[in-house]
Amino acid sequence: MAFTHVIGSAHRKIKKKTMAWQNIQERGNTFCLRVTLLLYKLIGRHLLKCLIAPLVIFWYWLFTPRLRRASRQYLDRITPYLQAAPDKPLSTYRHLLHFAWVFVDKLAGWLGDVSEDELVLQGHEHFRAHYGKGALIITTHFGNMELLRALKADSDQVINVLVYNKHTEHFNRLLKHINPNALVRLISVDELGIDTAMYLQERLDAGEWLMVAADRTPIQSQRTDVLPFFGYDSAWPQGGWLLASLLKCPVMAVFCYPYQGKQHVSIHMLSERFSFPRKERKARLRRIMQDYVTLVEQHCILTPYQWFNFYPFWDEQNPDNETKVVAEHV
Repeated sequence: MAFTHVIGSAHRKIKKKTMAWQNIQERGNTFCLRVTLLLYKLIGRHLLKCLIAPLVIFWYWLFTPRLRRASRQYLDRITPYLQAAPDKPLSTYRHLLHFAWVFVDKLAGWLGDVSEDELVLQGHEHFRAHYGKGALIITTHFGNMELLRALKADSDQVINVLVYNKHTEHFNRLLKHINPNALVRLISVDELGIDTAMYLQERLDAGEWLMVAADRTPIQSQRTDVLPFFGYDSAWPQGGWLLASLLKCPVMAVFCYPYQGKQHVSIHMLSERFSFPRKERKARLRRIMQDYVTLVEQHCILTPYQWFNFYPFWDEQNPDNETKVVAEHV
């Protein structure tokens, strides 16, 4: 899989108190990815994680207070739910460092360097039942979805990753450069119109899978539902769930992350077909979304440093929501 989550620009001043996540410019461009890939091939996965990643992330952590604040907000929200609180002096650094480690593991996933022996699978039977059949996979910016590449399918399974990015062709070429055999296609979906829906239905009819993140809202979309997430209201997009209802296809939620020295893949079968009758649509949609948010919370509690939304997740999606002010602790 090829979900790329990269830390935003370090020196851009934020004039407004809140801004959409799409406005955070990505520092990780093609050149940086190629450099990282070169280092990966020169010194290997483990040395890159142990030697290079800590130094690079320390620079980001030291000179990007915005990232520290976003990390601190999340860690403060989740701490009451943990058995042991993260060590505050360097917890935000550890959070960013886990992001770097996962990014290196993403390269390993793209290159096919993650073996199935590294994986601990839960719910693999749900994948087996849908190989070669159309399905929608719901994800969040949590952990490392590229671990799915280590799973052995009975047949080649094509994945279409829906992203809110108009430069997908450029990244598709990069993926092919990294691994010409990659069965991954990025599809830019800024708006879900009739043509897009028909194209996605064609992909499902061809037995391909669609993958969409359920935690970020396109800048043009106002379709969100405000739901409690670790005790504070946050806006979650309805898009993926409305898409599932429109396409009437099986829906699975997948979480992939390192835990206790292994790479865990947890697959949850949500529904063979979502249906929202008009009279009950709002209530049922909200209930399904809240169930998913609860599922996200459970995985975050298990391994809290795998949450990779490095922006004020609660505040920026709710600019008018008066929540507690989180002081910066670094």
